[in-house]
Amino acid sequence: MKLDKEQKRVLKAFWPAILVFPFGYPLIMWILGKLDSWKYALLMAGIGLLLVFVLGIFYLLGSKIPKKDS
Repeated sequence: MKLDKEQKRVLKAFWPAILVFPFGYPLIMWILGKLDSWKYALLMAGIGLLLVFVLGIFYLLGSKIPKKDS
């Protein structure tokens, strides 16, 4: 899929979420003492990666600007 200018801008703005959320959320939960085991931390990181991936696809598809028919 070829990305247009707006989609590239959205992807650049979304990079911090892609990098931070899947690993930051389990880290914060560990700091707060709410993690029971490594298994739970890895499960949270995996779900975070999946969530960020799905949201990224929705953002990229939603930022597509239709071309005018001339």
